[in-house]
Amino acid sequence: MKKNNAKAESSKDIRTAFIKFPHIVRILAALDRLYDYQCDNEDPEHIILLGESGVGKSTLVKRYARQHPRIEHDEYTEVPVLYMRIGPKPTRKALAQKSLEMLGDLLWFRGTEPQLTARFIGLLRTCRVRLVIVDEANHLVDGTGKKTLHTAADWFKCVIDDSKISYVFVGIPRVKRLLATNDQLRGRLREVIQIDRFSVANESAELEFRSALKNFKICMGDLPAIDISGATITRLFAFATDGRVRDICKLLARAVELAYAQPDPGLTDKVLAEAFRTVIYSGAPDNRNPFHETFNEMPLVKNDEPFAPEDH
Repeated sequence: MKKNNAKAESSKDIRTAFIKFPHIVRILAALDRLYDYQCDNEDPEHIILLGESGVGKSTLVKRYARQHPRIEHDEYTEVPVLYMRIGPKPTRKALAQKSLEMLGDLLWFRGTEPQLTARFIGLLRTCRVRLVIVDEANHLVDGTGKKTLHTAADWFKCVIDDSKISYVFVGIPRVKRLLATNDQLRGRLREVIQIDRFSVANESAELEFRSALKNFKICMGDLPAIDISGATITRLFAFATDGRVRDICKLLARAVELAYAQPDPGLTDKVLAEAFRTVIYSGAPDNRNPFHETFNEMPLVKNDEPFAPEDH
């Protein structure tokens, strides 16, 4: 029973870990700056937060929104931070409806687009919203025609101007296409913050990656384990996860479960190799498994491999 509890706790701690790496601290400071910004007599500030899939963008902004929960007053509901996730191929009306739904309007589906938009802007003021976070903003440009792309950008430009509230647009790098369609919107979204993958490309990046793995090692508690933050193993993690936090967590959480399943619990390179085959690259040949001794040390970017470019 004690072993099962330790396994469950360690695995959960890794999956839910929120470690304040240096870039996380910088982004939180930027969000706080927007949250505290007084927009009464001047234009609000806005941010675009970019990063490839799996680097932790959504986890970060969702956590920030949860730290500023809704407050029920007698006459209204205060929503300090409004978090909204954009669905695929949004139209102006769909954007207005989704915005109202996330704000808590029970009749979010009723009305014309101009009526919905006006109601949303009014409720932003009524609910004392101080920051709007638009997640999956790349859906504004994914699979949309030029006309739809332009109208989506124009809708947000109008809402930003009328609401006088700071916005954060979150998504993969394609979000920048949104700015190319509208000069006025581009002028309002000057600040771009990039979340990079962990890497071993240079000494500074490698030290940060090793520090991250050291923090994850702490989550394992008393489980006997190899030094996952060593220089050699860190390089293997770079191959195995492409430096993406989501995949690092998945790999280590499963490795912990497999380690505790052994008669003599312990996290070894063999356990990591099995975890990799389980949650990162099903059926990986030994020479394409970073934790196997025959690994050929080539990035896993072929068409059928986990980190192939999205174009494939």
